[in-house]
Amino acid sequence: MIELLFLLLPVAAGYGWIMGKNSAKNQAHQLNRQITSEYSKGLKFLLDREEDQGLEHLINLLEVSADSVEHYSTLATMFRRRGELDRAIKIHELLLKHPSLNEQQAASSRLELAEDYIMAGLLDGAEEHLVWLIKANHSDALEPILNLYSQTREWEKGINMFEAHSDLFSKPQHFKAIANFYCEAALIDNDPQVMRKAISLNHKAIRPLYELGKSAYAKEDYVKAIYYWRELICTFTFFAPLFIDDLAHSYNQLKLTEQFHALLLQLLDKGGVLIKIKHCQALLEQGHTDQAIKFLTDSLKRQPTIRGFSFLLQLLAKQNTDIKDVLDQIDKLVTSYIATKPDFQCQHCGFTSHTIYWVCPSCKHWETIVPSRGLDGF
Repeated sequence: MIELLFLLLPVAAGYGWIMGKNSAKNQAHQLNRQITSEYSKGLKFLLDREEDQGLEHLINLLEVSADSVEHYSTLATMFRRRGELDRAIKIHELLLKHPSLNEQQAASSRLELAEDYIMAGLLDGAEEHLVWLIKANHSDALEPILNLYSQTREWEKGINMFEAHSDLFSKPQHFKAIANFYCEAALIDNDPQVMRKAISLNHKAIRPLYELGKSAYAKEDYVKAIYYWRELICTFTFFAPLFIDDLAHSYNQLKLTEQFHALLLQLLDKGGVLIKIKHCQALLEQGHTDQAIKFLTDSLKRQPTIRGFSFLLQLLAKQNTDIKDVLDQIDKLVTSYIATKPDFQCQHCGFTSHTIYWVCPSCKHWETIVPSRGLDGF
């Protein structure tokens, strides 16, 4: 009898395991049916155009099950687009607290929550989450935190972050931002040494050279002004409209006009119409009016520009006094047309302006606004 009991024990254990497994399956099926039913209710509200009630129902369901992280992230994004930031924040906060999230999902939810806070004007909360991500070596947080420090004008915080986590920086746009942070800090403290740090970055930025040249020019230190601006115009020739007149004046003050003319010749192939106009002015100073007219006419045949045409009209008016009044009237019309066109345009988003902005007011990218090119440009 005892032997029979020992033989039946494994059978009883197996039966108990099977029954327990079936019970767990039944509970799981029941829970899934419950969740599906709740989802269906939320979707029914949405289909019946009862959006507020339907969305609120889906948010409450998050407290029951947050397994579908991607779905809820999409829902939060929809809330943000609708301007319902309180709901977007609620979803991301609940997701962030959920224990089932893996490291990548948690980081993504934290980044999205920081974006919610920024849009809601809760900048301190956003900074806290972004700093956490930077310390955890998440480079995706670089752009929003740089934009945040740019918005709050906390240049030193951005610089300190860069110096502590420079290994995270790899994109040219991020280096441009930090270079401009150095420039802003230097202008506040009137410290050129800080601005020179921007030049030492691996990625060359436009503004440090421009500001250092501008500072030297203001102090009538024309040697340094030429040093910085010459390097700038040779590397970023399209930025010449910002300083080429002052650069020419610097050369003239040092009795180095011929060197400036030689520089213009060097830049003719890669420069825009403004470089060509300056070359024509140099020819005029040397008494070569016919040569200037021929050069500019040939250039305009290859690459027509409104500014070049305007200057050609001025040259022709000086040479043809009998029709000077007519040419002057045409030039006035052309000049009026040029005045209606923007002088600068963002290469990233297309924002246009008559003023240079180092950070685009539209897309928030640094040094993407450049002098206009093409038919109406420089």
